[in-house]
Amino acid sequence: MRLEFDQLTDDPDGRAAFERIGRVLSAGPMDLDDPGPPADLWDRIAARLHDDEAAVPVAPVTSLAERRAGVPVTARPGRIGRTLLAVAAAVLIVVALGAVMFNRASGGGTELVASTDLDLLAGGGSGAAELIRTDDGVRLRVDLSGLSPAEAADFFELWLLAPDGSNPQALTKFDQTDGVVEVVLPDDLSTSEFPVVDISGELNDGDESHSGKSILRGQLA
Repeated sequence: MRLEFDQLTDDPDGRAAFERIGRVLSAGPMDLDDPGPPADLWDRIAARLHDDEAAVPVAPVTSLAERRAGVPVTARPGRIGRTLLAVAAAVLIVVALGAVMFNRASGGGTELVASTDLDLLAGGGSGAAELIRTDDGVRLRVDLSGLSPAEAADFFELWLLAPDGSNPQALTKFDQTDGVVEVVLPDDLSTSEFPVVDISGELNDGDESHSGKSILRGQLA
């Protein structure tokens, strides 16, 4: 804090100390045995300045043009107010950046492209499918419950079919009967050309083609 000499005129001890220091400096080398100002001088000066700043209101500053135009005087934020505003702005920026990072880390920015409920064709169970666009591509997500084949099967397989049910495109094999099965679609696989979601029961017999034993099916829209 910068101390102005005229701020100490109301403090006799402070004024006397400054005058004494001035005389000593003018006289030449300082006497090391000089006791100097009272030990609590600076504490008293700081306390006095603090009291003066708290007691004296800061008048609003207006331009000459505003005064001539008769514009009403409105209070402007002081130094402390401006500091608080700057801190608040910084906090908002940090919060906004944190929200963006969290959104990215938690898979934010997803877009639902299409969805369908899956109809039961044979066996048992129910399900629904969603086509979702994310930062890492287009995903097909199927939520299943109580899936069971009508005939013996070693595993289940997720497919995309043409609208007429032909030309099946294999996506992934799985053995769970409940929960979510999710797969990233190949870039060259168009859901406009293959919009039908199909789940079949398959045998581990080395035949990679569709078994023809579909359990659930539905068309994305």
